[in-house]
This record gives sequence, structure tokens and C-alpha cells, in this order.
Amino acid sequence: MPRRVTAILLLLAAFQGGCGRDSGEKTEPRTPMPSGLAGVYAGDLPCSNCAKIEATLWLRPDGRFFLRQRFVDDTDTSAGQKAPPPSATYGLGRWSWDDLAAQLVLRGAGPERHLTVRDAEHLELRVPSPIEHILARDHREPAFTDRIPLDGESAVTANGATFKECVTGLELPVVVDAGAYRQLRHYHRTMNARGKIALTVLEGHLVYGGSNASERLIVDAFISIKPGTGC
Repeated sequence: MPRRVTAILLLLAAFQGGCGRDSGEKTEPRTPMPSGLAGVYAGDLPCSNCAKIEATLWLRPDGRFFLRQRFVDDTDTSAGQKAPPPSATYGLGRWSWDDLAAQLVLRGAGPERHLTVRDAEHLELRVPSPIEHILARDHREPAFTDRIPLDGESAVTANGATFKECVTGLELPVVVDAGAYRQLRHYHRTMNARGKIALTVLEGHLVYGGSNASERLIVDAFISIKPGTGC
């Protein structure tokens, strides 16, 4: 083979190899999480079978979230009838930032929810609808104190009781002098060994402040217990 042809072939091989190396080194663009993203966001979302959905999202700094959606009926109150209180649903879970998609991701017991950051004050819920679903930052930052059903692991010791919610992994001390704590303690004493966990279903709400600055759980209603089992 002539030397000139051989040189050309070698040059082409080197060029192709260089192109392959360059393409392999390319990385997908990533978007860092905006600072100060945690907080409380609220807004009225469109509803197909009600007047509106009053939504509030608590994005906690510890990576957990609470989501409340109140479905407001389009009731005619012109005759002086009092409108019924809106029904509510709740979602609990963990949130994270997807730096490839530049989206906030909520993961809980149900389907994932994705939100984009419009600006420092607004989040947009990504849904298959031409109507925007916008939540605005609530600078009052109200605490989440709703009474809700909870599934988790409870344990009772000589020093009190704890409850670890299954989906969020949030572990809370239980207030021992309020609500249905005595009922919870009774079932632990009669059905479960001291200090051992038990899968527990209850209704409760969070309280803040007091002698202990951290949040605590008040058991409003005891529902069921399965000794020796966990989440």
C-alpha cells in the first residue's frame, strides 16, 4: 500500500478516535437546588368537580413534606344555608431536588409529584392540564397542626413513648399527659413487651414549643396495634 494512502488512513483513525473520546466526556447539564427552597406554599388549584382546591405544602428543612388539599364545594348558600366545611386529603413523604430535570420531587405513599420553581416565591405543580397549578410562598409559615391518621412504629418505655411515622421516617416523642396516650400505653402493656416496637395506627397532631423545643405528637385517637411488627 502506498505510504500516502497509509498516512491518510492513520490520520482518519486518529480523528475518529478523538471524536469518540470527546463525545464520551460530555455530561448532561445540571441545575443546583435553589437556596431557601424549604418553607410553606399555598394556593387555590383548579378542580373539575368542585369549586376549587385549597392546597398547602409544607416543605420541611429536614427533607420531609406535608401536603393538605381541601376540596371546596360549589354550594349555593344564597338561601342562608351554611356551606359545609371542605373535605381534606393529606399526603406525607420526603422531598428532594432533581438537578437533571430541575424539579422538586415529592415521594410518598401515592404517585410522585413534580414541581418546578417559577421564582423565589412560586412553585408550579406539573400536571397534564393547560391550566397552571401555582403555589405561592406563605411568609407567615403556619405550623402543621392538623389532626390526621398516621401509621407508624410506637414504643413505650418507663420514660414515655415514641412514634415513628412509616412514610416520612419522622420520629416523635409522644405527649404523655394528653389525648389517648393512656389507651396506647394500656395496649402496649397488655399486648407488647416494654420497649418493643409495634405497628400502630392512630390519629394525632403535632404540637410545638413548651419545655421541649422540638415537635411532639399528641395521640387524639388510638385505632389499632400489631405487636412485634414494624413498618
